[in-house]
Amino acid sequence: DLHYPLRRQRQMCIRDRVFIIFSVRLTTKSRYAVNALTELSFLQSTGPVSLSDISINQNIDLSYLEQIFRKLRIAGIVKSIRGRNGGYVYAKNPANISIKEIMFAVDEVLDATKCNGSFACQNGKKCVTHDLWHDLNLVVEDYLEKITIESLVESNNSPYIKVNEIN
Repeated sequence: DLHYPLRRQRQMCIRDRVFIIFSVRLTTKSRYAVNALTELSFLQSTGPVSLSDISINQNIDLSYLEQIFRKLRIAGIVKSIRGRNGGYVYAKNPANISIKEIMFAVDEVLDATKCNGSFACQNGKKCVTHDLWHDLNLVVEDYLEKITIESLVESNNSPYIKVNEIN
């Protein structure tokens, strides 16, 4: 890489980042789950939050949001409070809830390999690039493990894009 001019190295990095983004596709389910949980952080200060409030603020269909929160509840990420002033609250501290945990809770599969990790990419055999895609999976999972809900909603000093800028 040292023999490439600096400008060429930058172009390669940009292209590589774009390629990674398109290699690991996320469903709307995981995207909505993360957005809804950040919204829960903003609204929870006054008590349990109704899904209808999250639905309206994040423009997510209420019935779809109910399905997502059912999975998040089963995973122990949120808990429901019954009653007149009921709704959802975090079951644990948002500082301990990683994006990876959320994605697995809503059945998101993070796999850039063609064979879903079975090593049977090409006619039952491991393809030449399998290790590349497998290693990419590990990098993405490690990255998502380090980002928490709390880190997404913290102050303007956050290195992450603000949630309201994503959509």
